[in-house]
Amino acid sequence: MKDLAHVAHALAQPDQRPILARRELSERLISLFRADFLGQTQWNPEKGVFEKPLCYNRDQRMSWEFEAYYQHCDPISKHIRTRREATSTYEVISRRRLERSEYYCDFLQPHGVSHGLDQYLFEDGRIIGDFRVWRKSASFEFGRREKHLLSALHPMLKNAYSTMPYGDDLEQAVSGHGLLAVAMSADLQRYICSPALIDWIAHQNDLSESAFKNAVLATVRGKKNTASFPRFELRIGWRNVPVHSDCAILCTVIPRSGNEGLRQPGLTMREEQVTALVAEGLTDREISNELGIAFWTVRTHVGNSLRKLGARNRTELARHAGRPRQRKSARD
Repeated sequence: MKDLAHVAHALAQPDQRPILARRELSERLISLFRADFLGQTQWNPEKGVFEKPLCYNRDQRMSWEFEAYYQHCDPISKHIRTRREATSTYEVISRRRLERSEYYCDFLQPHGVSHGLDQYLFEDGRIIGDFRVWRKSASFEFGRREKHLLSALHPMLKNAYSTMPYGDDLEQAVSGHGLLAVAMSADLQRYICSPALIDWIAHQNDLSESAFKNAVLATVRGKKNTASFPRFELRIGWRNVPVHSDCAILCTVIPRSGNEGLRQPGLTMREEQVTALVAEGLTDREISNELGIAFWTVRTHVGNSLRKLGARNRTELARHAGRPRQRKSARD
């Protein structure tokens, strides 16, 4: 149990950084739980929501999506929240029911996550946050070993949460492979581009870094959620955090490709059909009837398209599709 000793020692140290911002500790936790991903959030009792999410071994976008929308349709946490011990996903919900939920089809599955183990952290009888470990969909489920370990770590995790000030790291927020993004502090004093975005700007003959930054700042100051430019579209993600906090604003960039409008990377023909019908305002059931495919197949295609296009919801997915396309049935 060498990893357990290292984890316990690290959590006992006076370190105000979020747990998942500590790389060596996070790697030890991954090894200890034989997990693929880690997640942490803090609970805001006044609003009744989770805030300040972080992921490890997953694009930070997953955290932002959870905070902005998916925590509100999460069918798992409301049951685990009543428990004091570490609890696995399938202790509170059947696999069949989970896989039929919006939370799974549009959030967990697109991010390649299925098997979860969650420990809510309590202080003086109040929830202060939760710590989650996840495995890939194709992996085996968590067992008693991992549950006992996570429950045993509860006091140390709780103490680590109690000493954490808010301060997401901008570099971490934009470090996802291939993510075209800008992270900013709430007061706009800190601004950083992802490596992929810096490389993309460098290959644009008619776009300089200063011109790009001015466009982003103008959009944010104008309190807009989206903005279109000749070379790209901006989508702005806002977070309700103190003015001095880092990583309060995340802007994702969707490049345009020639005269073809917004590029839609990696969509299959079926996903393009489904996306076009979403843009026309059809429900998943109506799309199922239109294309002659199963309802849950439609949900899967919608989830895949959301992930590939970086859209947070159906409204953004429809915006990516642009003008409503002529409907084509798969039977034609």
